[in-house]
Amino acid sequence: MRRSTGLNLFVAGALALPLAAQTAAEALGAAAVDPLRNEPPARIIVDPPLAGPLSFGRVVIQFRPLNLHIVPVFGATALAVSPRVGHVHVTLDDGPWGWAAATGDPVILNGLPAGPHKIRIDLVNANHQILDSGIVRFTVPKAKAVAAESSAPAAESGEPPAKLILSEPLAKLLKRGVVFIPYRTENLHVAPVFGTAALGVSPRVGHIHVTVDGASWHWADASGVPVIVQGLPPGPHKILVQLVNANHKPIDQGIVEVTVPDVSTHAEAR
Repeated sequence: MRRSTGLNLFVAGALALPLAAQTAAEALGAAAVDPLRNEPPARIIVDPPLAGPLSFGRVVIQFRPLNLHIVPVFGATALAVSPRVGHVHVTLDDGPWGWAAATGDPVILNGLPAGPHKIRIDLVNANHQILDSGIVRFTVPKAKAVAAESSAPAAESGEPPAKLILSEPLAKLLKRGVVFIPYRTENLHVAPVFGTAALGVSPRVGHIHVTVDGASWHWADASGVPVIVQGLPPGPHKILVQLVNANHKPIDQGIVEVTVPDVSTHAEAR
């Protein structure tokens, strides 16, 4: 009888499983190796910010695309790729500019002023045309102490110091008003791994924080793809890119100063 108890528990647990469990194909969509005809429209599902991080001022917004693979592939030629590929554009508080993200990682922002805010996430094709949008409204509470998390000492790994190497914005794209900044890291793997426990991971992992024009807030990116900012007003701008550890503590940083041309003037000239 004792021997059958484990089996009974296993059977009971199995019977408790959902009968209509979602398959991997249903959750992820079409496999990239299988071209499709007459693809259904691309859609985006955007969740409210995670309550835990929001309670201390960090905004973490998860989203899921439907009928589109998010990949860092751009340009008109990629419009013919099947299954469909694209990425997202993120805009804060109806601002004139936003940034592009070419992975499915959550949108993460730190340092937003307390009060109501609005995030718009546009699902776009490889040529930046909007396919669907999701809007999230939320309120950032008054600042709470987050120093205990962000200032936790990093574990000694014996690795050489991590470094951030920024490249100049691509001139061809800058002429169109898009700031595209490639970068690479040394002695650190950029990965979406966060928290104090990850400080002991070896090789070292981390991500970047991006701040535009000395704003009080920044967004986090753990994809390793170039920093892409579009819609900035014509004129000089300063973009600060910080390399941070898994617990958001800065390790290295670089500043790119760029002058965005008046795209409308260029268009008229052509």
